[in-house]
Amino acid sequence: MPQASITGSYTRWDPNYITGFTPKNQYSAKAGLTQKIFDYQVFNLIKVAESNLELQKVIKEDVKQQVKDTARRLFLTSLTYKEIMKIKEENLKYWQENYKYVEAKYNAGLLAKYDFARASSQLQSAIADYENAKANYEKSIEDLKRFLMIENITSPEGNLEKLTYGREINIENNTALKVINQQIKVAQQQIEYQKSANYPSLSAFLNYQTNNQVKYPSTSEVWKKGYNLGLSLNWTLFDGFAKDSRILQAKIDKTKNEITYQDKIMELKTTLNKTLADIKALEHQLKANEENLKVAKEALRLSTERFKANIANTLEVLESENNYQSAQLTYLNTLYNYNLKIFDLMNLNGE
Repeated sequence: MPQASITGSYTRWDPNYITGFTPKNQYSAKAGLTQKIFDYQVFNLIKVAESNLELQKVIKEDVKQQVKDTARRLFLTSLTYKEIMKIKEENLKYWQENYKYVEAKYNAGLLAKYDFARASSQLQSAIADYENAKANYEKSIEDLKRFLMIENITSPEGNLEKLTYGREINIENNTALKVINQQIKVAQQQIEYQKSANYPSLSAFLNYQTNNQVKYPSTSEVWKKGYNLGLSLNWTLFDGFAKDSRILQAKIDKTKNEITYQDKIMELKTTLNKTLADIKALEHQLKANEENLKVAKEALRLSTERFKANIANTLEVLESENNYQSAQLTYLNTLYNYNLKIFDLMNLNGE
């Protein structure tokens, strides 16, 4: 873009210093227009601006990825707490039915007071567990609402299921790595920009100016006005090593980013290997937990039938129910951790 300027000046001269052709009070005014015709540094500056614009886009994608990853983890947490609440609710229903059964047998004189008191105590414990699970679920919903900045939110629907992710992992798709890579490109453009700092630049100028003068051969003052135009070439040959200093700083910044990039690659590779190892271990753990869950459920069914047939006591039923609930929660916790590792894979792959 052309540059426009207006300048004015007033000079009071000492009569002993000037000749008769210079006015004691001298005025001048000038309006000018300057347009650079060629400046190699401007081209590099445009490239720097384009690189920075691309960097902003990559940063935006990285932020979106972080938001998406956090949101789905919060959703998974809410869904897990919902499943825990269901387990606690089923447990509560079981002990409510057990309490009614024990109460009836106690009133009929078929059970001791100790058994009735234990059934009552277990019911109160089941109520407390359910209320605690319900509170955790409600707090997880509040965390999700706060993160999404939404007041009214639909409660998570569906059941907690094992996730799968079959895509090939390419850590170069990681959004955080893309940001560092783009920072390296910006640093390289900064180096090129600083290198071109002292390149010659060519400008065209057009000026219109006026000033007062003493008319020769008389001593009267007159105002002269007119225009001039031309070309100006500016070439800085030496700037006291300022350019070299700026180039060196730009190279240092690029080297720092390159080191950060290599470190990030190693970090992502390590995280990937650890995540794959964890997923493999958790898959085996899930299979073991599924078998334990089946066994615990069958043991509870048999204990309940034995108790109703007056073969087993309350302690046996209590132990079987606790084992079954513990097996449910263990399986749920393993499934939750497994799904989190799947999210880690997705995040590594920029999804």
